[in-house]
Amino acid sequence: MKLAFRNIEGFVQKPTPDVAAVLLYGPDEGLIRERMKILSKSVVEDVNDPFNVVEFSAGQLLENPSRLLDEAQSISMLGGRRVVRLREASDKIAAIVKDALSALKEGDNFVLVEAGELPPRSALRQLFENAKNAVALPCYVEDERDISRVLKDALKEEGYNMPSDALVYMAANVVGDRAVARSEVQKLVTYMGANRNITLEDVIACVGNSAALSLDDLSKHVASGQFPEAERILSFVLSEGLPAVTVLRTLQNYFTRLFITKARMDKGENMEAAMKKLKPEVFWKQKPAFEAQLRGWTMENLQMALNQLVAAEAKCKQTGSNPDIICGRALLAIAQMAARGMRRRA
Repeated sequence: MKLAFRNIEGFVQKPTPDVAAVLLYGPDEGLIRERMKILSKSVVEDVNDPFNVVEFSAGQLLENPSRLLDEAQSISMLGGRRVVRLREASDKIAAIVKDALSALKEGDNFVLVEAGELPPRSALRQLFENAKNAVALPCYVEDERDISRVLKDALKEEGYNMPSDALVYMAANVVGDRAVARSEVQKLVTYMGANRNITLEDVIACVGNSAALSLDDLSKHVASGQFPEAERILSFVLSEGLPAVTVLRTLQNYFTRLFITKARMDKGENMEAAMKKLKPEVFWKQKPAFEAQLRGWTMENLQMALNQLVAAEAKCKQTGSNPDIICGRALLAIAQMAARGMRRRA
């Protein structure tokens, strides 16, 4: 079964009883872990209880193909349903999973299958999308709007208030992984202590030195044609352990916002009106640079930059590649393109 995007969160919070198995796939490991935990807790109270939660890998399943169905239909010693977690899934186990799904019925143990990125033609992904008793849940790196919601809800749960300007600023600087967002919330809560009213200054002071925050300046410098500054930040975030793919996706998000705004301007909207339609809006301190980039970039060149970023990400995932070098070369090429555009406009 394939869920509409608007129905995903509702299903995660309260899965329907007719669903016997769920496939969680995509590049956002933090989101996968979070949804895996929420789905598990819909069945068992303690997700660390070895009697009610069993976990094994796809490699172990290949060694013992009957294990998935055996575990899914086994009866708990303590009564009630159990959770069966299958890690590191891929198309290699699609046939085994297919046989298990065909035998599962309502009331059997809840099967959660965890995978990485799966293309649309993946046999495992298509199996879950087409099954009547299973659901495929994509877990992609979230944009600023989604991260804003995660931050807002998490801070509300902790009893803290945050004005919109601080929320926009924080969301713009933790884009990439839900686990990063949760970590930044905990850091901010620790920083604030008993003071429940968070200000923009508090957010800047708390997350101002993080690698995630540096990505915003990195995007700005690349789009402005300032490669020496961008290279310095790139070296820092990579040394902090941030994956090159996360850097490339952050740039994709930034250039997509430029592309969308530029398209609106080409259709006759003025710059200010076009920028205001972005959700979240451009942070006020970043507006001058963003406006200059809109004047310097053409639609054709923005499309070329986005194509380069997507191609670079694909190369990073090839066996034997050096993602850091690939990322650096892509950023250099785009920064050079930006510099030429800025000079023509000057």
